[in-house]
Amino acid sequence: MKQLITGLIIAINLTAVAQSPALTINVLMDPQKVGPDQYSIEMKICEPGNRTKSQDAFSHDTSAIDFSLLKAKEISCGQYSDKGIPELISGDEEPIPPNSYQFSNQVFAWEKIFVFRISNISATARQLSMFIVLPMKYKSFRTLVDINNIEFQPGKVIFLTELNAVYDGPVLTIRQSLKGLKAIEIKDFPIKGFL
Repeated sequence: MKQLITGLIIAINLTAVAQSPALTINVLMDPQKVGPDQYSIEMKICEPGNRTKSQDAFSHDTSAIDFSLLKAKEISCGQYSDKGIPELISGDEEPIPPNSYQFSNQVFAWEKIFVFRISNISATARQLSMFIVLPMKYKSFRTLVDINNIEFQPGKVIFLTELNAVYDGPVLTIRQSLKGLKAIEIKDFPIKGFL
């Protein structure tokens, strides 16, 4: 009996250690505002060089970093990608609804900066892209982000610092409608250098 209990405790601990972080992101244009236009949405993941040291990935800490005061040289970024969902085992890709972006992978989101570049690919004249910048200041091992009702504003940036964030058990859920939210000009964005 003692060996069985010891075995169960070891199995539970190994299962807890083997868990991977999870991040799911859904981004959707405002269907009432897009009309016949088609939009390309891409994302890149950035992070500041000086991140908060933390021992407990499962806690619900809030970052002490003031993301608006960072300089572009203090941030490192990956490349933009429009492919956010891994291929199925069959090698096929799941179809993504038009004017949207979906991401799902094993990413620990805390203190990452998610940058979305939105381009109007059906405009006859070249339009500037729009950007949405989402710094993740709340810690969670599993994170779900849903940004919707985006109205295209060329040459502008929306910096999402005030979020509708709720912890639902172990999952941090952010559901943010951008309906009617005005963006700022790219030239006025303090950390425009990493867009």
